[in-house]
Amino acid sequence: MNATLVSELYEQLDMIPIVDIHTHVDWKAPTARHIGDILSYHYYTELVNSAAFQHGSFPFDDPEALTRIIVENLPHIRHTVQYDWLMAISQEFLGIEPWEWEPHHADAILARSAEIMGDDAWFEEVASQANIQRVYLTNQYDDDLEGLDTSFFTPCLRVESFVLDVLKPDARERMAAVLGRPIRLPSDVTALIDGTFRRFMEHGMGYAAISSPAGLRTFAVSDQDAERILRSAVAGNALTSADREAWAAYALARVADACRTYERPFHLMIGVNRDVYAHGVPSGTDLFDSVNSMRGYDWLLNTYQDVRFPTAVLADTTGLELVAAAWIRHNVYPSGHWWYANQPTEIGRELRRRLDTVPSSKLVGYFSDAYYLEFILPKFRMFKFELASALADRMERSLVHPNMTPFSMDDALELGHAILVDNPLRIVGHMT
Repeated sequence: MNATLVSELYEQLDMIPIVDIHTHVDWKAPTARHIGDILSYHYYTELVNSAAFQHGSFPFDDPEALTRIIVENLPHIRHTVQYDWLMAISQEFLGIEPWEWEPHHADAILARSAEIMGDDAWFEEVASQANIQRVYLTNQYDDDLEGLDTSFFTPCLRVESFVLDVLKPDARERMAAVLGRPIRLPSDVTALIDGTFRRFMEHGMGYAAISSPAGLRTFAVSDQDAERILRSAVAGNALTSADREAWAAYALARVADACRTYERPFHLMIGVNRDVYAHGVPSGTDLFDSVNSMRGYDWLLNTYQDVRFPTAVLADTTGLELVAAAWIRHNVYPSGHWWYANQPTEIGRELRRRLDTVPSSKLVGYFSDAYYLEFILPKFRMFKFELASALADRMERSLVHPNMTPFSMDDALELGHAILVDNPLRIVGHMT
């Protein structure tokens, strides 16, 4: 690594505003109330549960107790990127130095954080200090969007309810309350999807999104087969795995229909295995299959050639497959570095893969997956440093590689801006 060149590039990239295309921020309460909220993030409870087993249980309703548990176990994770994020939040926003994070300081840290984060202007301070331009949200079909500040926030519709949950009675009951009639036929589900898209469009919808299970397949399913399956579910009959798979494929296509109609992207997050770890913390029970493949999406990607599919994956093997898909498919866009791949080693490798082979206009750089705005800055700094390293490496190689033309600082910064801002806003899109 040429430290001087990387530092110079990073300083320039760090001045670029943040466009965060996927978060779990609650727009009605976008910032943390105190450090206990930050430490309740599942990354910290997962790591502590792994290092000093807590039987998957933490006192989330008791910030003082939770803070003490996490602080007492910080020595186990001091080498991790999650610890780095925490220290960046601590120093940048709270003025609390790393050396202060000792068990006997836990109560004082919590009190100090509550005082600072409780300020009426805290949201504006965080957004300004982090230079955040736009934040994309994760919203359910029945979320209240009235009063949403669309100059800063962009609502994005999660569609698992239509694809994976509608076969469950309680999910149908919840949907019926929004639709105004029982969910009995595929046309009821389609009407709810369309109505939801129309409402979200009124509030500047970004995209539809799904976190799909490993092994999911897409294929053509007739209206008659979909009606048979849904009627059977409504009647309380047990469904076969083939029926569940067919319904998922049918509903995915109906969401893609709406994406086509309303000219919105469909963000795919592929390959999660839910509830694998029986002793995990909330949001810390899921893993992935290393052998998971994007090939199950061939039908969807081929059929909806006019829909944009920003795509995130988890496994290293699927990362290479995503690069290949974006290489040959015009409507697939590598999107961010998701979940377990959201750490420097994976980001560095995937960035180099993508920079070597995918058209620059198709790269959607990064999303934080953050639950609070405070996490956005340290996570984007992590990505921007790895981007600076990858671009610096390309600059140096271009000076000696027999096949490469010179790749200049201006070239690197232009590409960096495209990856961080221009492409996300153009590919994912937003309305104001």
